[in-house]
Amino acid sequence: MASNDERFVEIYESYFRHVHAYCRRRTGPDRADDAAAETFLVVWRKIDHIPDGPQILPWLYRTAYGVIRNVWRGASRRKRLDLKLGALGVDPVVPPEDFMVLRHETQQILAALSAMKPADQEILRLSIWEDLSNPELAVTLNVSEEAARQRLSRARRKLAAGYNRLDAKGWTLPVAQKGGVQ
Repeated sequence: MASNDERFVEIYESYFRHVHAYCRRRTGPDRADDAAAETFLVVWRKIDHIPDGPQILPWLYRTAYGVIRNVWRGASRRKRLDLKLGALGVDPVVPPEDFMVLRHETQQILAALSAMKPADQEILRLSIWEDLSNPELAVTLNVSEEAARQRLSRARRKLAAGYNRLDAKGWTLPVAQKGGVQ
């Protein structure tokens, strides 16, 4: 049996890039390094409780999601602060990635996704971006395989309905609605 140090190194070397990519897709490039590092700090602390075999990666995703939720809470607090500063006449700094232009359909899908509940967003991201199977989703979400299958199916229907609603309304890119970036 490997020592805790050896097991940590093995997990880190095998899964860091997966965890980092997962964090990057959810937090952006500026916060991904910190979120991935914090995830592996949890791995270090809980090395004796990490499952073996094919359940490691879903466990890491579940752990990273907890870390990212903290990042999102911080971003939410930052947004509220920016609004308060804006009300006082101070312009908050807008990160460059907010100006990145994606194809219209991609933006529309992302808009429909962002209108969904966080749990529905997460199961879609895990399924599509992380390419997890239903058994892996079940482990990641800490639910039964049947519950994971049902949640994924329901989330897909909600995403399609949200996309179709935006399409029916003639949705346009937010930048186009505002007349472009100032």
